[in-house]
Amino acid sequence: MCGIAGLATNSPDAARTAQAFAATRALHHRGPDGIRLLTVADGAVDVLGIDAEPKPADIVAGSCRLSIIDLAGGDQPIANERSTVWVTYNGEIYNHLELRRELEARGHHFRTHADTEVLVHGWEEWAIDLFPRLNGIFAFAIVDLTRREVMLGRDPLGVKPLYVGTSEDTTWWSSELAAASDAGLADGPLSSDAIRLFLTFRFVPSPSSVRERAWKLPPGAFVRIPLGEAGQSPQFESYTPSIRSQLEPRNKDEWRDALGAELEAAVTRQLMSDVPLASLLSGGVDSTLTTHFMQAHLATAPESFAIGFSSDGAENEALQAAVAANELDVPLHARVLEDGDYAREWSALVPRFGEPTANTSSAMLHAICADVGRTHKVALCGQGADELLGGYPRHVAERVYRLGRRAPALAGLAASRFFGEDGAERMRRLLAAGDRLDRYVEIFAHVPPSEVDALIPGGSTHELARGVVARWASSEPPEDALNELLRVDARMSLADDLLMVADLCSMYESVELRVPFLDLAFVELVERMPSRYKIGALGARKRLYGEAAAARLPAASRARLEASLRPWRRKRGFSPPRGNPFLSATADDPGRQLGESGLFRDDAVARALNRGGRRRDVLLAFASWFSAHEPARAAARAST
Repeated sequence: MCGIAGLATNSPDAARTAQAFAATRALHHRGPDGIRLLTVADGAVDVLGIDAEPKPADIVAGSCRLSIIDLAGGDQPIANERSTVWVTYNGEIYNHLELRRELEARGHHFRTHADTEVLVHGWEEWAIDLFPRLNGIFAFAIVDLTRREVMLGRDPLGVKPLYVGTSEDTTWWSSELAAASDAGLADGPLSSDAIRLFLTFRFVPSPSSVRERAWKLPPGAFVRIPLGEAGQSPQFESYTPSIRSQLEPRNKDEWRDALGAELEAAVTRQLMSDVPLASLLSGGVDSTLTTHFMQAHLATAPESFAIGFSSDGAENEALQAAVAANELDVPLHARVLEDGDYAREWSALVPRFGEPTANTSSAMLHAICADVGRTHKVALCGQGADELLGGYPRHVAERVYRLGRRAPALAGLAASRFFGEDGAERMRRLLAAGDRLDRYVEIFAHVPPSEVDALIPGGSTHELARGVVARWASSEPPEDALNELLRVDARMSLADDLLMVADLCSMYESVELRVPFLDLAFVELVERMPSRYKIGALGARKRLYGEAAAARLPAASRARLEASLRPWRRKRGFSPPRGNPFLSATADDPGRQLGESGLFRDDAVARALNRGGRRRDVLLAFASWFSAHEPARAAARAST
């Protein structure tokens, strides 16, 4: 696991090289075990340390390594036998041993035991046909000197982020936008379209980023950067993974058994490591089941970590995790926070986020990863289960959509009863939606596009939002609309919201988070499972999966965890305090800060802040981010 950054340019000079060095250095928290950079100048290749003098180079590819596999031999960049193909890479390839054996049979010679080297020889052998063969979490830069190009890629579920951007005749890339921005590479102004999308969804969906001339690689995408075309806008191409579960369930019982078996296989695959492994344990079904499988396949019980708030009383997640740890007989390290700790965590994080986020779990993830990072480099977690298996109220809304159309008043009343006024409002909007894409937009929207247009005049947020959803939705109406919604959710909000935040918060503390629920074989199995097994007709969430978990877990865990999947239960899992966390964590005058951005209408901002709820949350989050980033950038520009 690493941080990667670099550039390709048609006008090499020492200043440009220094920017790539600076972006790599800014990623040191992602890989404190060593920093090295590949430089290519007129075909001559050097591998340098971060303290080397920057000299003009056509290509610079830097890596900060968090050593987990092949501790002694896996330093990057890694090259092929002839030093014509080089790789810098962030992630893990869980099927690297199978691919290694296949490549060795084809005549390739490996010099390390690192999974990284599979990318080098796999690119030589298969070129872009390598990407569908990879089961893992990854973002990489392949430098091919024969083709005179750089190839960037991101894994199919977007677990590992990668930004790419242009500045004059240079194309750059970085694991984090903040690193590229601090180095002077991401030098574009704020994108009003991206901010519209942020206000709508609470995150900026790929391929957009908050800055002009900067993009996120979408999940399952790659981009070629021919050296002669450096500085041109990237053209993203998609690939479809070929990883498939070998299980072929035919009925409900077989599907239930297959879910448990494939998830256990996924956890087992993701135990590959030359360093000790930990688990994040919230006490919920997903983290409990993951920890149970870890314990079953490790020589010693994994250390587990939990965090909670004293103000949550009996529902304090640290207490829930303690119950689960006792049931599983695993050691637990738990910390209980006061509500004010959230504000301090959030305030410390915002300056490090390259883009705004209104994800309330971010500060909690950072706090627990800080605890993990004192003793461990790797932790497994239960992230991704809800998006795949139907764990959120928004999935229930889609499941009962047709019933709700027949009785909209009753549907709104039920949504208000179980999910609050925000849920009821969302139900009313989606029931009134014109078509399938509009319905999906309303399901995902935190602020209705029409209200975003009132906040930022001069564009159509609705069309922007439809385009985001359409990227992942099928062109024709699907046979199973709920399954399609779950597929969109996993590649849109999961990838560019929850996974992006998890990556940033964990890697700030030099911790790699692994996500067994997003193992590609498990994903493939779940995405062909009929949605009636995911959410029941009356809204029971993660329906068959709950049965599969109960069958695998100790008897003491079953009743407690089955109750957590009832339709009306609040979704929990490394959650903030129950009050409005952004209200206490944001600077005193968000209206003034938003006014200073020059983007917003003051009267619309005042109305949205007064209404509260999700509208206020996203505006407060943006105000925090803007006040931490833009005044400093403006001052830096003025000083130059």
